[in-house]
Amino acid sequence: MERAGICPICGSVSHLNTCAICGRLVCNRCYDHSRSVCIQCASGGAFFETSSERTGLV
Repeated sequence: MERAGICPICGSVSHLNTCAICGRLVCNRCYDHSRSVCIQCASGGAFFETSSERTGLV
């Protein structure tokens, strides 16, 4: 189900994605599709790497 609305981060009107961490609905520009999180959660340290990513064993 697609949702449209105003992105709370940048204010654009577009289709919205749900952040897996905070639940905020954000536009494609403000959404990190590889992590399924908004850019604020991704850059704010709320996204935690797996132990193999931290040690470079990926």
